[in-house]
Amino acid sequence: MPLQYLLPAMVAFVFVMFAAYAGALRALDVYFDPEQDSVFLSDDSEPPNDREV
Repeated sequence: MPLQYLLPAMVAFVFVMFAAYAGALRALDVYFDPEQDSVFLSDDSEPPNDREV
């Protein structure tokens, strides 16, 4: 009986951990590669000027 709850929980846990691992590898790849851009990593000191007045 506990197996019906334990097995789906284990599958979900493995899926979430794999997604977190893949995301961390991607983030490190973007962080350490100077040729790749990320919206979270920028050298701009001033905010973007999106408005046209």
